Amino acid sequence: MTKAIFFDRDNTLIYDSGYIHKPEDVVVLESVPEALLLAKSKGFLLIVVSNQSGIGRGYFSENEFHNVNRRIDEILLSYGVKIDAYYFCPHRPDEGCRCRKPEPGMVERASRDFNIDLRRSYVVGDKDIDVELARKAGCRLGL
Repeated sequence: MTKAIFFDRDNTLIYDSGYIHKPEDVVVLESVPEALLLAKSKGFLLIVVSNQSGIGRGYFSENEFHNVNRRIDEILLSYGVKIDAYYFCPHRPDEGCRCRKPEPGMVERASRDFNIDLRRSYVVGDKDIDVELARKAGCRLGL
């Protein structure tokens, strides 16, 4: 089994100007590339888990979301680092799905996909729901 760090995307890896959906608006936060390289050098998979209710609300399309992720990958690749996988929840908060953070659906799916030991893994984010996600998924909390 491997270990992973599950990162929130917006305001954790990139600056969130509000329902970001244009690749040209992507700004990777300072020190993120270096932190990701360090995590990778310690044997962690780098996995993004992100609520994207803007899709469910009709503010932007799933394709636009993927285009933003491709731009993140381009920027990070220039530093020699790559995100291993992106998982997202497109649902609105009122839909009550199991994948929307703080529910652990995205982490559980990634764990199955990559054979991840959740007890040796971390969640890093900027909101209380990320703290709750770590607890519900059985991960450690990284700040």
